[in-house]
Amino acid sequence: MKTFIEQTWGIIVKDVRQWARDRQALIGPMLIPLVLMLICTVLFGYGGDEWNIGLVVESQGVQAQRFAQTIENLSGNISPYFRIITRDPTEAKRLVEEGRLQMVITIPADFDQRLNAGEPPLIRTQLFNINTDMMKNVRLRLERAIQDFQVSQDSAPVVVEQFTTRPEDVWRRAFIAGGALIVALLVGASLNTAIMMAREWERNTSKELRLAPHALAAIVTGKIMAGLIAAATNVGVTLLVAVTLFGLNIPMDRWLPLLGIGFAVAVAAAGLGLGFGAWLRDYRTLQPLLLVTAAGSFFAAGGYGSVATLPPAVRTFDIFWPPAYVFEMMQSIMHMAVLPDLSNVFIALPLAAGLGVAFGAWMVRRAM
Repeated sequence: MKTFIEQTWGIIVKDVRQWARDRQALIGPMLIPLVLMLICTVLFGYGGDEWNIGLVVESQGVQAQRFAQTIENLSGNISPYFRIITRDPTEAKRLVEEGRLQMVITIPADFDQRLNAGEPPLIRTQLFNINTDMMKNVRLRLERAIQDFQVSQDSAPVVVEQFTTRPEDVWRRAFIAGGALIVALLVGASLNTAIMMAREWERNTSKELRLAPHALAAIVTGKIMAGLIAAATNVGVTLLVAVTLFGLNIPMDRWLPLLGIGFAVAVAAAGLGLGFGAWLRDYRTLQPLLLVTAAGSFFAAGGYGSVATLPPAVRTFDIFWPPAYVFEMMQSIMHMAVLPDLSNVFIALPLAAGLGVAFGAWMVRRAM
């Protein structure tokens, strides 16, 4: 046991010192989330087509059905504006509160009755208002549907009654900053650990590690802990920028679950990075591979915009892409008005962390 502790501590000290002295390894994982925040917030415009909504029609009246058809047929010059996921009110309420829908539109039972009486009918909407820029767009699309419906007939105006996921919209820059923070966590843990492992071959020190008694356990533990220390530094810098410059505001009661989930995710990412480092053994191959994967996940898995706003093919891809669940889960914790149900998370994440470490240990054992 004493030998294991000494070996592990020696690896941690060595790797952290080398990491701190290596500017390329230090700056690369730290720079990517900061660049994503800056570019996406300052330069990129947001466009989205065929957004996920729920459409609940409580009336069988002719006018209500015509208005529902107007919403279904509403289209831009590329694709339809809305993709109707469900018409069931219970399911729609659940999905919008989970962030799987951007809006639920309810056409009430008295829609035709009020129109025929010359009174303005009332429709109800429930919004997932986590990102004010997207909410502006989805509201404008509904207004377009109302305009098209009213042009088709001489009737009283339609009034919208709105309910939102939280009292105030979340700023777009804050949502993007939250996604960049998750990128810092993923790329910081995976890339730093991968580089620390690969450098053993680049600097011809792998033989010394291999010859040490009971080396595998100390290598795996030491590398992952050193990678987590580097990742914590990356996340700390990104968090400081996100809070001070981009308005990210995480409620105090969210920090404990966020830290717990972040630690498990970081361990899983570090284990994967350890495995890739032992497999590829080349810093020049590892860095672009993991950086591109992290940046791609930011755009395609819920870092830049919620999954509900992404194109259909990407949403299908995200079902099978683990980082998508990480982005959605951590973004929900940071931004939702009510803390989401995490009962299943604390079962799945330890398993994911264990599988990541097991993969890393297996690859190191093969390589050594």
